[in-house]
Amino acid sequence: MLYQIVALLLWSSAFIAAKYTFTMMDPALMLLFRLGIAALLALPPCLRYWRQIEARHWRGLLWMSFWNYVVVMMLEFIGVKYTSAASATTILGLSPILTVLIGHFFFYDRAHWFVWLCGVAAFGGVALLIAGGGEGGEVGLWGSALIFAGNTVFCAVLRPTQDMIKKVGAPAFTSITMAAAPVLCLPASLVFAESLHIDWNWKGTLGLLYLGVCCSWLAYNLWNIGMKTVSANVSGILSALGPIFGALLAVLILGERISALSWLGIVLVVAATLAAVLVPKWLVRQEAA
Repeated sequence: MLYQIVALLLWSSAFIAAKYTFTMMDPALMLLFRLGIAALLALPPCLRYWRQIEARHWRGLLWMSFWNYVVVMMLEFIGVKYTSAASATTILGLSPILTVLIGHFFFYDRAHWFVWLCGVAAFGGVALLIAGGGEGGEVGLWGSALIFAGNTVFCAVLRPTQDMIKKVGAPAFTSITMAAAPVLCLPASLVFAESLHIDWNWKGTLGLLYLGVCCSWLAYNLWNIGMKTVSANVSGILSALGPIFGALLAVLILGERISALSWLGIVLVVAATLAAVLVPKWLVRQEAA
């Protein structure tokens, strides 16, 4: 569990590091550099595994790399430019609920009635978060919408990603998709970057290195190590706690101001997500008994 807690803390701080990096470069350009740093670290294991991959798997690996790293991260990091880091991590906390609801509509994995109730509560929490942003929290509707779109894409490709990991193995999947990501990201960065100018400064540079090394390469490897011994239940609970870590770090490090109404929304999202993970399983056990 310790590995996944550390990974979660690193991911929760990614938007904070991004805020520093945005002082010297455009978000789309930052993503290209971030993925490039992670790819350099992933290249040695990638060279070990790529010869072992069957030809029929390469198309799926490249698609998973494109969706998980390019599309998801492009939407999220352009989005966080227009909203607070605290609101961004809170919206990502919807992942467990979104995953279940997407499974219900597209993968014939029927959601329990309680998940629908929790979904309504969680989206209500996001509405409170955005409504309270005008009180000093700097929560932007456009930025929140982009982050929500990125999170939805991530949840939509989660099952295909898991299927691909089962076919090629987690180490091979992580290293190969991470090594391919900057190549796939290059056209998107050139198209969506508002400026290619880089105004180098030490805070932005440290933030970029932190994003590439800690939030990308290290966090994904730690999470995959934890997945070997931690149940999906526990992983879901830990993911639901991400908004709390992210909001506290945003307040302590960036000095973001979160209104009482926005704090209420954050708490509601976390509570609804935890309930969506735990209560249906409890109900199933009660029915079995």
